[in-house]
Amino acid sequence: MSLRRIVSLTLFLAIAMMLTSSIILYIVPHGRVAYWASWTLWGLSKTQWGNLHTNAGLLMLIAASFHLYFNWHPVTGYMKNKARDFKLFTPNFNMALAVTAVVATLTLLEVPPMAWIQDLGESIKDGGTEKFGEPPYGHAEESNLRTFIRNVGLDPEVAKTNLAAAGIQADDPDVIIADLAHDNSMSPQALFEIMKGSDDQRPTGPMAIPTTMPMGTGKLTLEAFCQSYNRDVAEAVTILEAAGVKVDPGHALKDIAVANEMEVLDLLDILREGDGEDQ
Repeated sequence: MSLRRIVSLTLFLAIAMMLTSSIILYIVPHGRVAYWASWTLWGLSKTQWGNLHTNAGLLMLIAASFHLYFNWHPVTGYMKNKARDFKLFTPNFNMALAVTAVVATLTLLEVPPMAWIQDLGESIKDGGTEKFGEPPYGHAEESNLRTFIRNVGLDPEVAKTNLAAAGIQADDPDVIIADLAHDNSMSPQALFEIMKGSDDQRPTGPMAIPTTMPMGTGKLTLEAFCQSYNRDVAEAVTILEAAGVKVDPGHALKDIAVANEMEVLDLLDILREGDGEDQ
């Protein structure tokens, strides 16, 4: 066996794994959706793909270091002028540096064509949101059963009865929703549907808006937020506009907040006060 060949082939495979995981993470639904719906691709979850991507990057870094060691003379040869004197800023190096700098600058400035790549990724992720649906609040799967039932406005006894009828043991109110779903080979989303039961058991009125912002709330559009809390979008827009907030219900809450020079929690406070929930 040749160590030089092993290093080169390892570097090649690490790059291939990095490329594959990069594409997967580019198209995977938003985290709050992926975890809620237990999204997988080729049997691997978003977390597993992320772990693969991280470790592939580490493997690539190590292999690249050895590759550079074994090929030091050819590499330094690229940095020599016609007189064979070492010169870092050769025309070739300058061009490579310029290309890299342009890509980095356009990315940070969020301008085309780099911005188009990000926009495409967001569009693909939003498609996943439409397919799998939004969780009732950000990272709801990380809540314990007691907190989850309270946050989604379900009757605790009805929820537990529906779970028991489906053969799901949920005697511990501190059990984490994600763990309970995993133990029963289903997604948190499917577990929630069981807890809600039939249509006549489901809450129909507006759910209380939390006084603290659950994780992921800022990424929800106003429409998705209202849907999660059984609220009328037009009424929410009216309340916000009456408070001087410029609103596009199709925009994320964080974007609406930034456009109006406020925090997302300020928007929630306005909606809660507009419904008289703070009285």
